[in-house]
Amino acid sequence: MKRNLLQHLVDIKMDTTYEASEYHLLGEGIESLTEEFNAEEETVQWINQANGTTDLRSYTPSIEVERQNVDQDDAELTAWIDNIIDTLPTGKEAVTSYLRVRITGEGPEYPAVRRQCVIMAGSTGGDAGANVTDVITLGGRGDGVAGTFNASTKKFTATSGSLAG
Repeated sequence: MKRNLLQHLVDIKMDTTYEASEYHLLGEGIESLTEEFNAEEETVQWINQANGTTDLRSYTPSIEVERQNVDQDDAELTAWIDNIIDTLPTGKEAVTSYLRVRITGEGPEYPAVRRQCVIMAGSTGGDAGANVTDVITLGGRGDGVAGTFNASTKKFTATSGSLAG
């Protein structure tokens, strides 16, 4: 699978009910994007053991987005990121969701995971003569929800009773 077939989208309406969510592709101005799963592990070695044991407690996914603020086709996404950088929201005002979508098959529906997240402004600026670079982080909250994303309607539909990693 090529990187362009693994897509991440963010809800710029920040609708925690998901009724009016408006997902926009994180793409233009971004050279690299990795969803970190941030496993929390515990390693124990008892005095009678030659080797220890590792247990996995949980995951707290996050995505750091480093985006050049260049002329973008998606003016709404650019305005949303600018607003995050300018207003530095906290608490409930910083909660939204993102999607991880795998583009497979004919479409327009593709397997996806929705995860509620908190949006954190990291930095803005850059080198002389270069484009401004904004850094935001999407910090995962709770379990992901498996479902499908319809690329035509830009809507996510949860699979009944499904949780995803």
